Amino acid sequence: MADGLATRGIRLGGRDWQLAGLAGDSFFAHAEGHVAGMEALAAVAAGVLPPDGTVLDVGANIGLSALALTPLLPRGRILAVEPAPNTVAALRRTLALNGLEERVTVEAAAVGATPGEAAFHAAEHSAGAHLMDPGTLGAAALPQVRVPVETVDRLVARHGLARLDFIKIDVEGFETEVLDGARATLARFRPVVFAEFNAWTLQCNRSANPRAVLEDWLARFPVAHALRGEGPPMRITPATLLGFLHDHLVLRGCADELVLGYDDAWLGRYRPG
Repeated sequence: MADGLATRGIRLGGRDWQLAGLAGDSFFAHAEGHVAGMEALAAVAAGVLPPDGTVLDVGANIGLSALALTPLLPRGRILAVEPAPNTVAALRRTLALNGLEERVTVEAAAVGATPGEAAFHAAEHSAGAHLMDPGTLGAAALPQVRVPVETVDRLVARHGLARLDFIKIDVEGFETEVLDGARATLARFRPVVFAEFNAWTLQCNRSANPRAVLEDWLARFPVAHALRGEGPPMRITPATLLGFLHDHLVLRGCADELVLGYDDAWLGRYRPG
């Protein structure tokens, strides 16, 4: 197509959808490999969201997460935030192809601790794009653009959100900055937070200590779990932190999805697989 975007079919959550993306983007080309993760996201959200709930999707990418979550919200809304210009175009196209433009609002911005503007690595592989940091490994060789940066608190105020039930955060190591800019929102709405925890991106993109990051998250949220496929989620506490980090670093390839919150009510409604 003239804008460089291609489209393809994808089956997700028992439904057939249309997905848009750049043909050279491996995330788009191999979208089937991400379906299981999107269905895990939806399984957690199903234990949280009422039909008229509100979701904030931080790092919405080309729209797979929006496709996974909209069936859970027949009367609700999603605010999808994505900074990479080409990826934003694909996200908007995905929503239009599936008739979701009225149900999902797109914000073309990064999310961080403070508003402004920042350097952003516009990776060819959309899932590898991220904000830049003074400690970013190999920064000089990475293609960069400038993007606007918003905070969760400002987004919530500007969009007049009267409720916020669920936040998804997948920003390649900058999840803590998102939480820093969401303090008022978290205190007001106490949403469930579904966040990527990846020791590799934390170290390479932010030069951050994964243990220190996780200890910080546990101090912010009384309840934390790691998803474990069709098995019961693993509760993470200061007492079990060592075992979790060993599992994360040695057995799981630095890839975990954490559910952070203020209680564990969602567990009673969680139906994985």
